[in-house]
Amino acid sequence: MADDGRISRRALLRGGGASAGLAALTGAGVLGAAATAQAQDGDRARERPNVVLIVADRLRADYVGAYDDVFDDRHAKTPNIDELADQALRFKYAVPDGMPAIPMRRGMLTGMRSYPFRDWRATAGMPAIPGFNKIYDFQPMVTELAAAAGITTVYVTDNPTFTGPRFGRIVRTGPLATSAGFESTERDYLLPLGGTVQRRRQEPTSRVLREGIEQLDQLRGRQPFFLTLDAFDPNDAFRLPRQFVEGSGPLHDDVTLPKDRVYQQTFRADGDVKGEVRDRYAAEVESVDGWVGRFLDKLDDAGLADNTVVVFVGDSGIALGEQGVYGHPAGVWHRRAYHVPFLIRDPDGRWAGDTSKWFASTHDIPSTLLSYWGITSPGRMQGEDLTTLFDDFDLPARPYYTTAIDTHIVTGSRTWLLIGRSDQDRWRLYEAEDEDEPDEIRTETVKSPTVLEEMRRYALAAAGGTLPDFGDTAAIRPAQPDSLDKKVADDGTLDEDEAEANELR
Repeated sequence: MADDGRISRRALLRGGGASAGLAALTGAGVLGAAATAQAQDGDRARERPNVVLIVADRLRADYVGAYDDVFDDRHAKTPNIDELADQALRFKYAVPDGMPAIPMRRGMLTGMRSYPFRDWRATAGMPAIPGFNKIYDFQPMVTELAAAAGITTVYVTDNPTFTGPRFGRIVRTGPLATSAGFESTERDYLLPLGGTVQRRRQEPTSRVLREGIEQLDQLRGRQPFFLTLDAFDPNDAFRLPRQFVEGSGPLHDDVTLPKDRVYQQTFRADGDVKGEVRDRYAAEVESVDGWVGRFLDKLDDAGLADNTVVVFVGDSGIALGEQGVYGHPAGVWHRRAYHVPFLIRDPDGRWAGDTSKWFASTHDIPSTLLSYWGITSPGRMQGEDLTTLFDDFDLPARPYYTTAIDTHIVTGSRTWLLIGRSDQDRWRLYEAEDEDEPDEIRTETVKSPTVLEEMRRYALAAAGGTLPDFGDTAAIRPAQPDSLDKKVADDGTLDEDEAEANELR
C-alpha cells in the first residue's frame, strides 16, 4: 500500500473497522464559476480513475447499519456496506429523483430530472403509468459520454428495458423478454427466502454482482473503466404469484390489493404479515450485503481499489407496512419509505467516514462521475457535481427534496413532509416523523398554511412552475394549481372532504 492516504477495505478490516468519526457537511453556499473551473482543472490533472457504480434494488437506508444515526431500529446486519461507509462520504438524507426503478434509472443515467414525469408517454412493454418510459434519444447518457472519452464501459444488469443501439455495452444476467417487474399477474410479497444454496446463487442481485466479480479480471488490463452493477429485478422478498407458493394454497386471507393504479405492485395487510415481510426483507438485505463484500474483496485482490471510485446507492424506497401499505411507497408519510443509502468512496480517501446532510439525489450521479474523468457535463444535465465537496467547496443550497411516483408528489425537509397529488392538487402537511414510532398512523395535518404554501411552492418550482396533468397515454397539459384557500381550512388543516379524498386508496 502506498502511503498517500488511499484506502483499502482489507486494511480497514485489519484495523478493526473503526471510523474516524462523522463530520457533517452542510453545503450552504453556491460554488462560483472560478471555483468550478479550478475544481475541473484539478480533476483533469489527476490520473483518470476507474469507477464502480453499484445499484441496489429497493434498499432502504433504515436497513443499513451505517444509517443508525438516522433510523435506530434497523432489522438487518450489513457489515460490508457499513465498512464501505467508513471509507466513504455518506449522504445522510438521499432520496431518489423519481420512483420506482424505471424513473430512477433514467435520472441516474441521464442526469436529467424524471420528476414530475412531464415528458411521459406510454411505452410498449411497460405499465401505462407516468414515469414509465425509456430514455429518449435527446437525453444524454453517462455511459455514452464515458465511452466516447476512452473509458472502458461495462454495464451489468438484468434490466429488460435497456434495449437498442444505445445499450450495446450491457452484459445481461437475466432474461430479455420479460421481467418480474412488468408481469400483469398479482405478485407474492411473502415468498419464503429459504431454499437451496444454488437457488440463492441465482437471485438477481447475486447474479449481477457475481458477473461483476468476473468482469474485474477482464477490466484490469483495460483501465480506466466504468463498471455499473445494476440489480433491477425486485428482491426475492417480493416474488411469484401472490395466492400460491409451490401449490401450498392461499398465503394470507387478509391480503387485499388497493384499486389505485399506482399500487400495481402494492398491497395492504394487517396482523402478522408486517413482521413476516420485514424479516424476509431483512434477510434479502443481508444477502445483498454479503455479495457487496465479496465484490469489494475482489476489487482489493485485483489491486484496483487504490484507483477506483466506488458509488453505492439504493434505487428507490419501498413501503414495509407503514400505514398498512406494502410495496411502492406512494403517499406514505414516513420518510424511511423514501430515503436510500448513498455512498461515494474516493480513491484518495477524501472525506472518508464523513457525512453530508445535503439532499443528494440519484440524478446527481452522472455529473459527479464525469467530473472524476475531467469530462464537462452536457448542458441538459441538471444534477450537481458532488465531487465539489471533495474539493472543499460548497454545493448550491438544496433545502428540500422532491420525488414522485405516478401522480403522487413528495416534498420534504428536515422538519416537514408534504404529500400531494399532481392530478388533484391536494396537499397534506406533516411534521417530520417521530423515528421512535415508524408505524404510527398520523391523521392530523399541521395547522400552518404558511408552511404548507412554502412547501407546495417548492414542489412546483422543482417541477418547472406547474405540475403536469396525465391522460391515459401521455402528459397532456400542465395542471394549473387552485388557490391555496380552496384546499386549506381557516385553521390551516385540510377540510374534511379534501382530507377524506386524499386518503390512500
